[in-house]
Amino acid sequence: MNRFVRQALALAIAGGVLAACSGGAVPSANPLSNANPSAALHSLVLASPNATPRIKHVSPIQAEQYQNIVIRGTGFGHMKPYNGDSCCVQFVVSNPACYYYGDYGTWQAGYEGSGNEVTLQVSKWSNKKIIVTGFTGLYGYSCWTLNSGQPITLHIWNAQNQSGPATWSGTIQ
Repeated sequence: MNRFVRQALALAIAGGVLAACSGGAVPSANPLSNANPSAALHSLVLASPNATPRIKHVSPIQAEQYQNIVIRGTGFGHMKPYNGDSCCVQFVVSNPACYYYGDYGTWQAGYEGSGNEVTLQVSKWSNKKIIVTGFTGLYGYSCWTLNSGQPITLHIWNAQNQSGPATWSGTIQ
């Protein structure tokens, strides 16, 4: 057994619980509880501080509240489906109408602590794929809407260690 594997297993045994985002990330229990050292090592590697997220592809984003936005990449970590904000995803939407509401031309969705009122419905969050199925919360209020032709930026952090963000920019279809 090489040195890295011994250290990872020792950490799993000593620590018992890995850090997680919003209480919904996995693994949330001792990875050795199933007596499978290979699974324990795999879980530890996913939560490694070196697991930096990278966005490879984002499906087209439509000017609709409910839609499937598929984000593919690596290093996202794992999280249970949720509706709300989290530590690990943020959409920033440019909307000139927001100038009139004092929001300085942009609004944000999905990131806890950013003061946003628009939240996200996330149906899947795995290490290589995230599926957002809708914008919730106060979407549609004030200037908080998706409009064709407007810029949109996406930031993703790793759900276990919050490394990142990986950033992607595009245009709403």
